[in-house]
This record gives sequence, structure tokens and C-alpha cells, in this order.
Amino acid sequence: MRHLARLLLVALALVPLASPAAADAQNLVVQVATEPPGLDLTATPASAAAAVVFYNVQEALVKVDRHGKLVPWLAERWNTSDNKNYTFFLKRGVRFHNGRELRATDVKFVFDRALNPETKHPAAKQYEAIADIIVKDDYTITFALKTTTANFLLNMARQGSVIYPREAVDTLKSEPIGTGPYRLGEWVRGDRIVLVKNPDYHVKGLPKIDRVTYRFIPDPNAALAALKAGDVDAAMFGLGPEHIPDLQKDPRFQVIVGETTNDVIMSMNNSRKPFTDVRVRRAVTYGINKPEVVKGAMFGLGHVLGTNVDPLNPYFVDMSGAMPYDPAKAKKLLAEAGYPNGFDAVLKVAPQYYYTVRTGEVLADQLAKVGVKIKIEQIEWGQWLARVWKDADYDLTIIGHAEAWDVANYANPKYYFRYDSPEFQKLFQESETTVDDKARRELYVKIQKKLVEDAPVVWLYIHPRLAVTKKGVQGLWKDLPAPVFDLSEVAWVK
Repeated sequence: MRHLARLLLVALALVPLASPAAADAQNLVVQVATEPPGLDLTATPASAAAAVVFYNVQEALVKVDRHGKLVPWLAERWNTSDNKNYTFFLKRGVRFHNGRELRATDVKFVFDRALNPETKHPAAKQYEAIADIIVKDDYTITFALKTTTANFLLNMARQGSVIYPREAVDTLKSEPIGTGPYRLGEWVRGDRIVLVKNPDYHVKGLPKIDRVTYRFIPDPNAALAALKAGDVDAAMFGLGPEHIPDLQKDPRFQVIVGETTNDVIMSMNNSRKPFTDVRVRRAVTYGINKPEVVKGAMFGLGHVLGTNVDPLNPYFVDMSGAMPYDPAKAKKLLAEAGYPNGFDAVLKVAPQYYYTVRTGEVLADQLAKVGVKIKIEQIEWGQWLARVWKDADYDLTIIGHAEAWDVANYANPKYYFRYDSPEFQKLFQESETTVDDKARRELYVKIQKKLVEDAPVVWLYIHPRLAVTKKGVQGLWKDLPAPVFDLSEVAWVK
């Protein structure tokens, strides 16, 4: 779920364990809405796991920086002469948290394991183009591809591409080891995860915080109370959008409103009647007033979305008005599909993500007006992952897909949407092997038009980046061009 992975929205808040003026050590407690199901990024696509591990504990050869650019990271540079053979030159002196130096053989092990179907890597399809991995020396490794792959470097920067030592592979779920600015201190299930500063981090001067504690507190109102009481110093997705207007007026805080790649969708199970019929899927889309959804569920914060491609993507085309609210057309399509009186459906939502419930309530009210009678069923996150994402046992569901460049999900007929369009799959595969920017951009226009035409899901809105900090907390990313919460540069300043 990379691609749900990159799949999905996490709530954060930062709290100091001690006043920065009272102690030399800089400590933060991070309040999160959802406890990760595990910490192995090669086993789970959950953004709750990435929020803790990715960029903080484990890193990749390439990094997406705060401006959305691909930059060298564990690899100090790379080169390719034909867009099929990529040679990476590893940064020397990088050490895993167990003290051993990172070598090219570690990189080969990681990707050989990802390519092994027995490991069931959640992002295995991202590596299918790899034909061979050649270790040339301790710090040089070449990836030979079967064909040109436009997103190869981006795939090397995704959360599933983190580098870890082979000796730690059996404990990644509970004790991930990497090269990041923090190492895992402890995980007390149901209560907290503690990260401690890596004194041997390969980037000089980082991290700036000595100890980070993630606490699992799902209630946004509790986060707001802690913020106003002075117990919490910053909140990143820890508060609901209804809290933002008042906080913008409070001189004690600074409010950051930015962009994300988190597209909130209502998915329709394309393999289950009546959603096997494209007319029904289009009718559902026409029956939804998206601006009113943003207003009712998000207090007006967030941009209406028309396809999977988000505004931070360079190939974004604004398709938000392509299928506007039209209840008369919705009823006509339902009648043509054999449902003149509408139908009943169950909408599964995960209350850990507050926006899923509120959005579902607005949608249920709107769709009832065109004859689609929705029953909302709230299920725990673990059940959502097992029943909806894994087994596709659902009619309708709402979730935010946080991963950037995740249109590949729609080319995978086994993904939980169960959208199976050979025409779309052909367009996507062509875009993946097209490296000419103009030609690829034209393909992405066709991709977005095809998604509108087939309406496999209802793209609702982009969840905004909402961060609230007390004066003194600096270093947070304004925009989130990747579903990460990089804490390496966060610090207290006087």
C-alpha cells in the first residue's frame, strides 16, 4: 500500500519532556493518533509505521527532501548513461545502529530480499524491472534494469526501499535497525515508542533532539487541551481542522498550513455488485457534492480532487470539475444500470482517522438523496487492514492515501479497489518506461482522463498539512511531498 502506504493519514504532536532552558538535553514527546501495527517497512505499508521509522530510524539510497526533490542520501551520487543501468556510489563511513559500516552487499541483500516473492514485500512491484544487482566493490553497486523505468530513482526513495543490516532482518517488526538520526529505544505496546539520538549519525550536526517519545493518544480534543494547557508544544495532524481557526488567532502559537500528497478517497469495491457496473460508479460520483464534503468534514480546509494525481505532482491536471455534482444524472445512471430505486451499501471507516467518520457522515446524507442508502460501520484499524485492504471484504470505504506517485495502485487488479482495466494498465506501463518528459506528461493526461472515465473510486479532497507549534519549536516541514515526518532538523530555539 505504497502504497497506501503509503496509504494512509497519521496524527502527530510534539511535547518537551523538559524546558529547553532548564536542561541541555532537548527532548520531545510526539503524540500520535494511531499505534503502528509493526515497525517493519518491508512488511507493512501503513503510514503510522513510516511516521516513526522512515527518515528517523531507517533511510534509503535516495531521499525526497522538503521541497519534493530527489537528493542523494546513503548514496552520495549515482550515474546512468542509458536509463537502464544505474550505478550508486555509497557514502563512506555510514554506520548502522549496531555499529557495523554500511556496505554495498547490504544494499544487494535488501533488494534481493524485496524481489523474493516468499518475503511478500508490500512494494515488490516497484522492483520488478530490476534484472540484476552487481556489487562492484564495498561502496559501489549497479542496478541493471530490464527496461527503462521512469520512476526508478523515486522507487529507490520510497519507504519500502530502506536499507538495514541482514543480521537484523528477523527483528525488524519490533526492533528496526537502520542508519537514521535516531535509533529505537523502547516500544511499550499501547503506550509509547521512544527514539534516542544516534551519536554516530552520518550528517554532521543532526539530529538536534536527544530523545523523541511517541505517545498514542487518538482523541484530537485531548491534543487540543494539552496544547492550550502548555503540555504539548506542537501538533502535526494531531488536531482536527475545526481547531485551526481559533489557534490562528492565538498569539502563543504559529499555524502552518501546507500541501500533502494525501488524497482522501471513497473506494468502491469494483469486484462486488453493484460497483462492477461503471454506470453505478459514475452515478455515485455524480451524487457527491465535493465542495460541500470539504466544507462539512474539513471546515473548508483542503482542495477538491478529481483523480489520484495530486497537486504536488509535476504532471497534475486539475480534473476536480470533470464529474461535478449532478443528482439528476446520478439517478438516471442508476436507473440505466437497473437500480431505479437505488440500493443499500455498507461503508466501512476507521475511527482512528477522524476524517473518515466525518466524511462518511456527509457522504451518507448526500447519497441518500439519489437513492444510495449507506450504513456506516466503524472498525478498528487492524480490522480495516485485514478485512478491507488485504481481503477486499467491503462495499465502500474511506481512507487517505498518503504515498506520492502511487497511481500504480490503479494498475494492480489485486489491489483492494479491484479495479481491472487492461487499457489503463497499458497506459500506466507505457508511462513507466517513458523517460522523455514531454511524452510522459502527455501519457499522464491520458491516465487522468481514463481514471475519470472509469470512476473506480471517488477522489474527494487532498488532506492539508496542518501543523500548530508553540514559539520555540522549529524545523518542521511546511509541505509533505512524501508521507514522512522527518524530525532530524526539529529543535528548540530561544
